Amino acid sequence: MRRAPRFASALLTLSVAAAGLFVTGSASAATTRLEAENATISQGVVESNHLNFSGTGFVNGDNVTGSYTEWTVNSSFAGSATLAFRYANGTTIDRPADIAVNGTVVAANQSFNSTTNWDTWATYTLTTNLNAGANKVRITSTSVNGNPNLDYIDATTPDAPVTAYQAEDATLSQAGVFSNHLGFTGTGFVDYTNVAGSYIQWTVNAAAAGSSTITFRYANGTTVNRPMDIAVNGTVVSANKAFNSTTNWDTWATSSVTANLNAGANTIRATATTANGGPNVDKIDVTGGGGGGGDTQAPTVPGGLQVTGTTSSSISLSWSASTDNVGVTGYRVYEGGTVVASPSGTTATISGLSASTSHTYNVTAVDAAGNESGHSSSVTGTTTSGSGGTVTADQLLAKITTCQQISNGKYKTDSDSGSATVPVCNKTGAVYWQADMDIDCDGVRTTQCNENTDCCYQNDTACHTSGGSPLNAATLPYVVVPSSSSIWNYTTKGIGCGTVIAVIYNGKVEYAVMGDTGPTGIIGEASYKTASDLGINPDPSNGGTDSGVTYIVFTGSGTKVAQEENHSQAVTLGNQLAQQFINNN
Repeated sequence: MRRAPRFASALLTLSVAAAGLFVTGSASAATTRLEAENATISQGVVESNHLNFSGTGFVNGDNVTGSYTEWTVNSSFAGSATLAFRYANGTTIDRPADIAVNGTVVAANQSFNSTTNWDTWATYTLTTNLNAGANKVRITSTSVNGNPNLDYIDATTPDAPVTAYQAEDATLSQAGVFSNHLGFTGTGFVDYTNVAGSYIQWTVNAAAAGSSTITFRYANGTTVNRPMDIAVNGTVVSANKAFNSTTNWDTWATSSVTANLNAGANTIRATATTANGGPNVDKIDVTGGGGGGGDTQAPTVPGGLQVTGTTSSSISLSWSASTDNVGVTGYRVYEGGTVVASPSGTTATISGLSASTSHTYNVTAVDAAGNESGHSSSVTGTTTSGSGGTVTADQLLAKITTCQQISNGKYKTDSDSGSATVPVCNKTGAVYWQADMDIDCDGVRTTQCNENTDCCYQNDTACHTSGGSPLNAATLPYVVVPSSSSIWNYTTKGIGCGTVIAVIYNGKVEYAVMGDTGPTGIIGEASYKTASDLGINPDPSNGGTDSGVTYIVFTGSGTKVAQEENHSQAVTLGNQLAQQFINNN
């Protein structure tokens, strides 16, 4: 089938803080090159008998299992870091190795395949978390062939942390929380009452006194300025600060002030100074002192990790709370080197798992400065066999045998289709359509999705991750919804970025999210990963299927995931919504 050409659509950023109130990120990053010849070497030597290395040489490890090279990577702040290993393997066979950070393996048995000859170098890049201060990064051979030759690692470490505080979690006076416009983060935004004196007040914890940048994310759909006084700890630091028009209420902008914060708790208040009230406010981002300042002390290691429950698709965990000199803001649950959950409390449920499979987890604690504790002891849980409790494709299809059409017309399945044949139908708690599946490959550039594999590739998607990045069509199941038009406006049903959608094909159910928008007259498109999971050819140039795909889009409150990119959340919520749909229809 031929995929319809796509066009750029308005960006609908929907991101939610994993801990509800705030999420810690990084304002910038610094890259440092660490030569292998200056690292700690066990069972290996420094040589220079091949070409194209950096520095004064490279490390040639002994051909034994267990030989290693270990670097010390210093990071000013805790957080996510990128490690790029430059290596050469002049043999024809793989030379796998375990990569460990601070004693925990974050990439087990990682392949280092042939680079053709010893003068040709390649790079393997790993994303992992570092502590503030010194970190030990070790690469250990796992075969008798030893490691590849190692030249250096480029370590990109986080700089000053950024902490986001949602407006809906703040103290409000003459203002309310709403979600009737697009593009907000968290669970909603704050709409001021149209009076002077209405305000939002946040409590911001700073690890140390110092200067911070406070960035307001706001929307002003009127044509006039809606100024506010910005006060820190009762003192106005920016009087009548302008919050000018953003054209409409679905378009968000940012405006910043710089102020000094005290160590500990601080109040930040934004007060409307005219009868128009303030703009709609989504959140504030605090960079510097409020994001952690000079705090380099990590929380204590969580204890008592245990499995508290299992289903055929999930494992539930609990652990004891950690302590910190300033305060623990959340936790990270790891499976190997991958973060699979970021709860604010001491419990988590990891969903989207296969039946009868075992999974091993450990947990770390994180504070407001982004400092991360060491890893807890590990615990292993096994999902059940999967009998019962899951809504089937047949059960869902049995509820949509008739169509109550709510679209003003019908859609084509492709640009070259002869006529429009697909209506949007209404049911209690959902809308649905039955169509084909074209392959969407936009967003993050990957091996599967790029300009060479997809004639119509775009490097962005209408919806973004909780970190503000485009979605990854190759790894995330999502659905493309037709852009609003006279045929149908999806926003009238409360549908938006993160809305969960049950996609049904050939007896299988895939729980995806709304992730992108497409042409106004065409329907039936989903991401590369959605197609792959359903057994449909996902190739954007020749894949998809001409018919037989049902899309059930859940509507109403509580139908959106907290993190667009978190498929486990979509699976968990999708199962719940599907059961409600069965019960209510």
